[in-house]
Amino acid sequence: MNKTDNLDDFLGHLKKGLREKARSKFSPFKLERGQFVFFDGDPASTLYLVESGVAEANVVHGDGKVYIFHFLFPCDILGEGIIYGQEVYPFSAVIREEALLWKISRDDLLPLLDADPAFRDYLVEFVGRKLDHSYAKARCIAGERVERRVACILLKSIDETGIENCGERVIPQLTNRDISGLIGSTEETVSRVMSRLKKENVIGIKDKQLVILDREALMRYFDNL
Repeated sequence: MNKTDNLDDFLGHLKKGLREKARSKFSPFKLERGQFVFFDGDPASTLYLVESGVAEANVVHGDGKVYIFHFLFPCDILGEGIIYGQEVYPFSAVIREEALLWKISRDDLLPLLDADPAFRDYLVEFVGRKLDHSYAKARCIAGERVERRVACILLKSIDETGIENCGERVIPQLTNRDISGLIGSTEETVSRVMSRLKKENVIGIKDKQLVILDREALMRYFDNL
């Protein structure tokens, strides 16, 4: 049986009389690490909900460099542009950690939104929060020195996805490659900045996970650049 906790929560925003009908329109599928949910430029026809696992939203530039928009964790949705008439997906979505997703077609979703304006408002608010995060990231890295961009992304990642572990903050899945893609720099440059932060005991690696050892020191590093 497929796990449905996050789908249940998502459908809980619908009118009770519509929930079972909506559930029948969602279909589950599992993807392994490295598999794509969709590609940049594919026709936008489906909304996806992450039940478990992690996905990455990115675009590949002409020189082959990958730019990462954001990561998608359980309870996140992707492909939400179909709500406001998006015709093609503006990025690719690739699985970073084995994932279970739920999908519903545009043709099945839009009648639900028409039948329940409150549910439509919920989805619009959800999309608005994602846009706010995107604006915050753009403001974080625009025109800044690479050291400040790295510090900013680390601080944002702590607040958005960090996990408390014995007084340390663990950031799941974040690698030097990820940071370079998030801030539009090279992996070599990011590696130099990260090495400096490790030497100063601001960050560390434990069990292959990035750990923020001293958030206050990272804040001072960001503020003093």
